[in-house]
Amino acid sequence: MLDRQKKARHLLLQQLNSGGFTLIELIVALAITTIVISLTGTGLYALMKANQRSQIETTDRLELEQALAFITDEIKMSRQVQANISWPTTPTTAIGNFNPASGSSQIQPILVLIPASSSRLKDPIVYYLADPPNSSVWSGQRVIYRWGPTLLQNGNYSDGDGHDIALISPTATIEYYNEVLVDRISDVAPAQASIACESSYSYSVPSISTRLGFYACIAPDEKSVKLWMYKQKTSSAKSVSIDALVVTRSN
Repeated sequence: MLDRQKKARHLLLQQLNSGGFTLIELIVALAITTIVISLTGTGLYALMKANQRSQIETTDRLELEQALAFITDEIKMSRQVQANISWPTTPTTAIGNFNPASGSSQIQPILVLIPASSSRLKDPIVYYLADPPNSSVWSGQRVIYRWGPTLLQNGNYSDGDGHDIALISPTATIEYYNEVLVDRISDVAPAQASIACESSYSYSVPSISTRLGFYACIAPDEKSVKLWMYKQKTSSAKSVSIDALVVTRSN
């Protein structure tokens, strides 16, 4: 009877041993699982980074398109684009009462728009490049500022207090403000090597070593403007660019 019980117990242990895994098999399985999880994690991280870069590029392009649309509309509303600004220039010379943003540096006017006679504006509107102030929420390398009166929802200019200047006294004071139009403008010259203007255009593109990401080439009649903008988060990130040819329509 005892021998029979021992045999039965021995058979049971054999069955249990035959249905399990050895220590070596468990270690190999664990190693394979670790490798698979590591590869999956690496691939997922790479996918997330690629998606993040794509989102940044999409956002940058959208911001450039919105900025270009705004500038384009204001050029069309203008009588002419002043062409007698040089590279570089003293920003307060021969540009009306132009007063750059407080705390900004490396100021370079790019577009000086002469308003239409019907607008009743006495000073030009200036788009210029500058380094953002140290305390600014805007990112470098450069930002595009606009110096001019605010615009109302109906497309007319405001006096600064929300009044349509077409409806107030011609002698009323019209306030001009500095506002950032778009930031993260590139200062990486090689990305902007393809810019070119006709030789007859007044505002020729600066040499490649001094390019700063926002350019305007102006036709001799001061009515047609070629614009370029380059946006770049960091010097190693992909540059996003946009360009257009715009013609003034007002008198």
